[in-house]
Amino acid sequence: MLSAFIKYITAIIIFSFTSGYAKTIGIIQVIEHPALDATRQGLIETLQKLAPDYKVSWYSAQGDMATAVQLTQKFVGRKVAAIVTLGTMPTQVAVRICQQATIPVIFASVTDPRSAGLLGKACGVSNFVDVERQIAAIKEILPRLKRLGIIYNPSEANSEKLLSLTRQACQEKGIDLQCAIAVKTADVAMATQKLVGAVDALFINNDNTALAAFPCVIRVADKAKIPVFASDVDLIKSGALAVLGPDQYRIGIQAAHMVNKILVAGPIFDATSVTYPDSVSLTINPEKMKSLGVPTDPMPNGKEIQ
Repeated sequence: MLSAFIKYITAIIIFSFTSGYAKTIGIIQVIEHPALDATRQGLIETLQKLAPDYKVSWYSAQGDMATAVQLTQKFVGRKVAAIVTLGTMPTQVAVRICQQATIPVIFASVTDPRSAGLLGKACGVSNFVDVERQIAAIKEILPRLKRLGIIYNPSEANSEKLLSLTRQACQEKGIDLQCAIAVKTADVAMATQKLVGAVDALFINNDNTALAAFPCVIRVADKAKIPVFASDVDLIKSGALAVLGPDQYRIGIQAAHMVNKILVAGPIFDATSVTYPDSVSLTINPEKMKSLGVPTDPMPNGKEIQ
């Protein structure tokens, strides 16, 4: 009799623990930096409005795959309602681990979902911006640009893809692209130092390692009087000369709407399962242009490009 009672109480405790997460949305961010932080903010604030009955639990993988695996397994064990991933690496991890689970994976700020092997396995919002347009904007601001530097992490699938596209776009514009590798944030300052003596400008695209250490990039580049271009509008405040990119907060909003749709109707793997930024805009830092001696007003500041 006592044994049966203990089993009964144990069952209630286990049920209470697991069912408490049935109304939880787990978020895994690849690493913390302004772009992804803005995406997360837009995501969480919108989810609180669209799905007020759900709790949100988020963690950073700190750029480490082993940590991303542990976090995903933690959410799967808790049987959360959905896992939302910010960045390519944790998305690939979550898709792999959740193949045998019934937990949907929704991503945000993944540059190339196809090359990352996500199509048909996850839904989400890409932050991809046509690299040709970015290089064209840089060239318009710096018409005499001959050598462009880029920092990338070869372990990031998105960075490898962007490097290939950037190299092609630079070739078409007659620009010599110089590359420096940074596999962790501690490497970024040295990679920047390596480039500043050999290039006319730096371009930080959607590489999470370089973005997470962007202040280091600016510190080294400013000392060498080298302009820095980026793909995240929030980096204008951090010292970028100009940015052609999407509003990361709005990407979070787009992702939240997709999460809410999936919570109601279930995963949808069709033409609408991957969407792209609503719009991108060119933002210029006039103070930085003046301090670097770049001719002002090359293009309308804040110009939105649909």
